[in-house]
Amino acid sequence: MAGPPPPPPPPGGDPTRPTEPLRPAAPRQPAPPYAERERYAPEAPPPDPWWGNPWAAFSAGLIGVLLGAVVGYLIGHNNAPTKTVASGPAVTHTVTSTSTKTVPKVTTVTSKTVTQAPANEQKRVEAEEKVKTLERENEELRKAEGG
Repeated sequence: MAGPPPPPPPPGGDPTRPTEPLRPAAPRQPAPPYAERERYAPEAPPPDPWWGNPWAAFSAGLIGVLLGAVVGYLIGHNNAPTKTVASGPAVTHTVTSTSTKTVPKVTTVTSKTVTQAPANEQKRVEAEEKVKTLERENEELRKAEGG
């Protein structure tokens, strides 16, 4: 079973004659060069991220400065009229002096201060009070010695 038999030769034709082409071959066009071929459109670049814009950084900094100013103002201008500071126990300072001319004298100085000064100001005031107290005691001792 080789397939269907070949068709019979046309009537009136010579079976020994060679076959002829049915139509003449068209001249072949050369293929266009690669540059002239149609191509896909190039892909668009991705959009820049939001932080790539200099205005975004500028506006973020400006918002930070404004928020800092508002928070600083609110902290600095809170409406607390006075602040109560718990004071510690009274400060007692005892000085004992002896002299050959007088009987031993005991001087007790008690001071209790409540101030609303800042820490450095409070330390300065306390130091000045201590100096004044010690100077007063020295004067008393000089008078007692007879000097």
